Amino acid sequence: MIESLSGELLDKSPGHAVVECHGVGYWVQMVAGAYEQLPEQGRVRLHIHYAVSVDVRSGQSDHRLFGFLNTQERALFRQLITVQGVSTTVGMAILGGRKAEDLRQAIITGDEQALRGVKGIGPKLAQRIVQELAPKLSGLAFESAGLPGGSPGNTLRAEALSALVTLGLDRTKADRALQAVLKEHGEEPPALEVLIKKALKNL
Repeated sequence: MIESLSGELLDKSPGHAVVECHGVGYWVQMVAGAYEQLPEQGRVRLHIHYAVSVDVRSGQSDHRLFGFLNTQERALFRQLITVQGVSTTVGMAILGGRKAEDLRQAIITGDEQALRGVKGIGPKLAQRIVQELAPKLSGLAFESAGLPGGSPGNTLRAEALSALVTLGLDRTKADRALQAVLKEHGEEPPALEVLIKKALKNL
């Protein structure tokens, strides 16, 4: 069973990432929100849920990798798919609709309406998710999820990149400028405002 992948990010889109590990490229399905938190290039670490399904008629098996930026998000996904009616596809759709911690709170507080907005979830399934998972999720704590690896520099970079994109700057160019500034500062990253100002000068 594959629990994690660490390697070079070859490609990414709002729905997947391709990570090369020891010369092999792995196609990993991810929620849309993870796209913005992944770097444009470089090494990444993804926490993996490995799923295998078998077609009872043909006997053919389907192997899929689902990637998450932290173990708590993966744990929430694994809890979701234990509920009857929640497939891996529906589980990813649920996680893609809002932040993992917000989703956990919605389930714990019985906010079924937050779940009904997801394609494939009706009133009965939303009720079942809340009833079955609320007791289990109350003890599941979440950390702030930055970029894979969890370093302060990566989290800082994600916040700065979001700010620059909000200003209307090109994401790729902004990310390169941020990487250059962080590289210049080494192991002592600057404050968020300083990082943004220096990155703007490099653009």
